[in-house]
Amino acid sequence: AAQVKTVAGRGARIMAHSTSAGGIEVRGWIGARAGVRSYQVVVEDPTAFTAGAFRRALAQRGILVSGQTRYAVTPPGAVRVGSLLSPPLSHLIAAMNRESINHFAELLFRDAGRKAAADGVGSVETASTLLQRFLTTQVGASPNAVSVADGSGLSVLDHVTPRSVVQLLAYANRAPWSDAFHASLPVAGESELLKQRMRYTPAQGNLHAKTGTTNDVISLGGYVTARDGELLAFAFIYNGTDRWNAKSTIDAMGATLAGFAR
Repeated sequence: AAQVKTVAGRGARIMAHSTSAGGIEVRGWIGARAGVRSYQVVVEDPTAFTAGAFRRALAQRGILVSGQTRYAVTPPGAVRVGSLLSPPLSHLIAAMNRESINHFAELLFRDAGRKAAADGVGSVETASTLLQRFLTTQVGASPNAVSVADGSGLSVLDHVTPRSVVQLLAYANRAPWSDAFHASLPVAGESELLKQRMRYTPAQGNLHAKTGTTNDVISLGGYVTARDGELLAFAFIYNGTDRWNAKSTIDAMGATLAGFAR
């Protein structure tokens, strides 16, 4: 629902929020000479939002839908009236890692948790349970090495040790999906979030890794090929407010690893 008034001038004051019915309510005012304004709204309940959007689309085409929108298991005899195929997981992972799309990370994390949920609904709790089981039984990480409160890594309650990240990277390098994972990571001095970093060093075009940045954390984890051809996995995590110097130090360590030889 939109309740935005057009007034004289160039300014604008617009507020938007998701509703319990799955829609988005927009209120405020915008100047006639304000030009185009773009806003982003976090959808608290993607399921409700999708159902609400579908119901509205049906109504706009003259299809009456009675009663309240409800969520349930699809009946065995249900007839599919439409579908939209998702891009391959490798494409989603590439977009997530290269552009650091937190929303992708959150949804993929919750989706993975569906297999650990009795009701088949993914959540942070079920995904965290599955992650802990995977890290301890397959990756070999310590039971207390990782604690997560979300899938994006933005929560201040998230904790992870550099050793557990390196263990996970080593596992990923041996996994059947290793090539897709390596290809999803930004490359130092060449692409995405590392395009301007470690340029004109042995790490350029070589080191490929994922960044991680909040107000009090800056990190980098990935792979680099040493001077003697050995593939190295690394994880640098800094906690503090001097992120500029930490970033420079991390880049220097990345270049050092690229020039390393046993």
